[in-house]
Amino acid sequence: MKKWMLVLLSSFYLLGSATSFVNAAETPPITVTVNDHLITFDVKPIHDHGIVLVPLRFVVDELGGNITSLNNNELILSKGTTTITLNIGSKIVKKNQEQFTLTKAPILVDSRTLVPLRFLSEAFGASIKYSNNNVSIVTHESPILSPAIRGNSIGNLNNGGWYASYEDWIFFNNPLDQGTLYKEKLDGTDRHKINDDVFVDNLNMINEKLYYVSGNTIYKSDIDGTNREIVMELGLGGPHLMSVVGDWIYYTKGTSMFMPLYRIQTDGTSNQLLEKNEVSSIAVVDGKIYYTMYLSKLFIMDVDGSNKKKLLDGSFSNIVVKNNTLYFNYNKNIYTMGTDGTSLTKISDHNAQNINVSGDWLYYSNYSEYSKKLYRINLIDHTTQKLGDDKISNLHILDNKIFYANPFERKMKEITID
Repeated sequence: MKKWMLVLLSSFYLLGSATSFVNAAETPPITVTVNDHLITFDVKPIHDHGIVLVPLRFVVDELGGNITSLNNNELILSKGTTTITLNIGSKIVKKNQEQFTLTKAPILVDSRTLVPLRFLSEAFGASIKYSNNNVSIVTHESPILSPAIRGNSIGNLNNGGWYASYEDWIFFNNPLDQGTLYKEKLDGTDRHKINDDVFVDNLNMINEKLYYVSGNTIYKSDIDGTNREIVMELGLGGPHLMSVVGDWIYYTKGTSMFMPLYRIQTDGTSNQLLEKNEVSSIAVVDGKIYYTMYLSKLFIMDVDGSNKKKLLDGSFSNIVVKNNTLYFNYNKNIYTMGTDGTSLTKISDHNAQNINVSGDWLYYSNYSEYSKKLYRINLIDHTTQKLGDDKISNLHILDNKIFYANPFERKMKEITID
C-alpha cells in the first residue's frame, strides 16, 4: 500500500513538472522595439520572477551608445556626456558618479549581459512600456514618423488603397483587367501591367518596395514588380485594412464584417495582436493608432497596442488625420477633434462617406443626398463645393488628381483639382 502511494505521489510530481515545462515552452517570446524598430538578439530576453531582463549591448547600440569592458565583471557605458558603470552580479550602478540601485543585478547568459528594463530608463532617460510580452523603448529625442516613411495616405487606404504613387509613377488596381496591378506616369502615359496578381488592393509604397494584398495574402515586391514574395498568408478571412508605417504592417483579418487588428514586421516576423475586438477603420500616425470599433466607439492606443483609451462613443466612419486634428463622420455629420481627444467640433451637417484629405480641403461623397455626389469642404472657413454629379465611392487622391469609382460604370474616373 505504501509503495502504491509513493508511486501515485511520484506521478503527481512528474505531472506537475511536465505541466510547468509545457507552460514555459508555450510562453511567447519577448519582443523589444527601440523607437518602433524591432531589435534582433542572439540571446533572447527573459522573465525572472516577474522582472524582464534584456540583452544590454543590442539595445545600447540601437540607442547610439557605446560599451567598454574593463574586466570580466565591470562595464562602462557612454552616450554624449553620460557615463555609466555597472558590474555583473551587483545591483549598484553609477551614472556620472551618482549612484542608484537596480531591482535585480545584471546577469550573464551565453556571454551576453542582461539587465532589468528599469536600468534602461534610469541610464538613458528612456520611456519603457511593457505589455503582452512586448517591450517598447522610446527615447525623448526619437523622431516622429514622417509622411516619407508612410506607405500611403490614411485617406487612400481607408478607401481601399487602390492607388498609390512613387516619384512620378502611379500604381493602381485596373478594374478592366481583373483588378491586376498596373503603373503609369502621372501624366497618364506609359501605362503597363507589372504582375498578374488579381483584385489587388491596400497598395503601400515604402523604401522602394511595393506592399499589397491579393486574395488572402500580403505580398511585397520591387517597384517594377520583380522579386515578388509572400509576407504572410492569412487563409480564409484575409486582410481587409492594411497600412505600412516604418518597419510595420498594420492590418485587420477575420471572417466577420469587421475584424481584429494586428501588426507584423515587413519581413514577415513578430506578428502581434493589437486589438481583439472588431475594428472598422484605422489611422496610424505619430506613434499612435486611432481606430473605431463596431462603427460605434473611437479609441486611441500606442502602435505596440499599449495605453488603450476610449475617446468617444457614437456612430463613426472614415477617420483621417491632418496637423494634429482628426476629421471624421460622427453621427452622420462632419466633425473635427484634436488628436488628444479634446475640442470636438461640428463643421458640417453633411453625411460624409469615403472621406479623404488634401491640402486645405476634405473630400467626400455626400450621403445626405440620394445621388451621393462628390463634395469638398474647406478646413479653414468650412465652405463647401460640389465637384461633380457622379455617384462615387473609393475616393483616392494623388498629387492634384482625384480617382474614384462610379458604381454604374466598370472603370475608375479621374478629375484634376486646384
